[in-house]
Amino acid sequence: MPVTVRVNNVPALRGTIYDRNGEVLANDVLEYQAWLDVEFMKRTVSDVELENIIEVISRNFNKSAEETRQKLETTNFMLLGSFETMENLSKKLSPNIRKFVSIEMSTKRLSYSGYGIEKIIGSFKEGQEPTQGIEASYNELLSGKKDGTIKRTLTQTIKKPPENGNDVYLTIDLDIQKMIYQLVEKAVEKHNANGGMALLMESNSGKVVAYANTFPWDTGLMGIFEPGSTIKPVIYGIALKTHSITPETTFTCDGSIKPVENLDIIIRDTEGEKHGVETFRDAIRNSCNVATVQVIQHIVDTIGNQAFYNQLLTMGFGRRTGVDLPGETPGILAKPLYWSLISPYQFGIGQGLGVNIFQLTRALNVYPAKGKLVQPTFVNAVSGTREIRKTEAEVERTPIPQNIVELMIPVLESVVASGTGTRASVDGIRIGGKTGTAQKAVNGAYSDEDYYSLFWGFFPVEGPKYSLLVFIDNPRGEEYYGGSVAGPVFSEIVNNLMFKPANDLTTLNIYKWKMPDLTGYTIHDVIEVAELYNIEDVQIFGTGKVVKQKPEPGTEPDDPLYVWLEE
Repeated sequence: MPVTVRVNNVPALRGTIYDRNGEVLANDVLEYQAWLDVEFMKRTVSDVELENIIEVISRNFNKSAEETRQKLETTNFMLLGSFETMENLSKKLSPNIRKFVSIEMSTKRLSYSGYGIEKIIGSFKEGQEPTQGIEASYNELLSGKKDGTIKRTLTQTIKKPPENGNDVYLTIDLDIQKMIYQLVEKAVEKHNANGGMALLMESNSGKVVAYANTFPWDTGLMGIFEPGSTIKPVIYGIALKTHSITPETTFTCDGSIKPVENLDIIIRDTEGEKHGVETFRDAIRNSCNVATVQVIQHIVDTIGNQAFYNQLLTMGFGRRTGVDLPGETPGILAKPLYWSLISPYQFGIGQGLGVNIFQLTRALNVYPAKGKLVQPTFVNAVSGTREIRKTEAEVERTPIPQNIVELMIPVLESVVASGTGTRASVDGIRIGGKTGTAQKAVNGAYSDEDYYSLFWGFFPVEGPKYSLLVFIDNPRGEEYYGGSVAGPVFSEIVNNLMFKPANDLTTLNIYKWKMPDLTGYTIHDVIEVAELYNIEDVQIFGTGKVVKQKPEPGTEPDDPLYVWLEE
């Protein structure tokens, strides 16, 4: 039996986190640490040799001679440094200290930072349990399973590879995330606001394409806000569903209304505007508070407070969405036992209840999602050495019937075409949506100076693909309405998203006898092209998008295909 001379531990790598296009957002890299056996060295070398070693350590490892002497006097093992490669480390080890140094491998976590990505990924430090982001919610799958070993005998080297953690593929598109974050950030600066958020979600699948948040902490997930008039499509949907109103029901707006006869509380429309006689279509297009109070009266008279509360629960209010990030708040929706006489009317105009951005987007998304309440998710798939598990859309329930969805879609489109949301419009794209301007509660009362400005919309109307909510906290200046603050941000996002140069394979000229130009394409695109050309070996260097390839564009296809990528 061979005699074991030395066994080196090879740490298992934590799984890599990718965006939907294969861009690396977080990954482990190996580090090689050089440890000096101080006790063994002192027993072996003379005083003169020790001084020479101190000089070498100071020169090669960027340490002062005084610092090195102090370490040698106070520790038995001294960390000389950490290096990305053995080659770099070996260059620093002169012959007179090499025999006193042992090499240990460790891992270092690298994470993408900026554009709000860190709120999605979270962070990880060796020896600590992650508490935020994907790093926390998928910690068990990401964690390395078992370390490997390198066993050296007198005659051979036996390697046992480590069992690394699973890789996680997110639904986030890094390029779109950057674009949306920058536009929200620009709006925050323009309006001197406290901060802003935007959530872009695929309507049918619930996959989150971008989640931009300029606040220093994750207010979108852990904080709450009042939805203001963005809740009105939900209220009118409930009213139609429960037959509290019909499509023919009309309302009269004189600019203000007293919901409860015995209470001295008056709810007014914006600037006291009088809309006159309105259908439910007019009321939503005009974002009419007075008409909405009358709708609530119909709901309470028809089904009562408890059933109204149950309908709000069914739409996801007062409950966590189950989005796969830790720390989500359930929001605030008091039970009817604790309601005042005015409470249901406040709910109708988006006051008295608290939501997070995921709850509100999911509730409004029932219309482009054909009545379904779709759970938002950040994860496309989890892969390992043996399996790839794709995550499917989770539909909790279908709270809005299809006939009501069909009634509401053109109404929501009219909000953008000719109602309060015209500044969210984009030429050439049919958009449906709803504005919201919510007074902030300050010291127990609603402020006339502090507001949340919101716009939610979906597009394109003829085949909804995306649902997008924009939120700006406390814009300061002449403009503060949701339609005039959040609406233009929505418009810019949609314009950039729908009219950016198409970067899909339909733009490539595919000819079997020559290679296409892959410049600007992603890893995912490269792999698809390789399959088209029956190229089995693809060698990828770097991350980001293709900047160079071999075989070159226009030359004969060959195997392997080499591509170089840069951010």
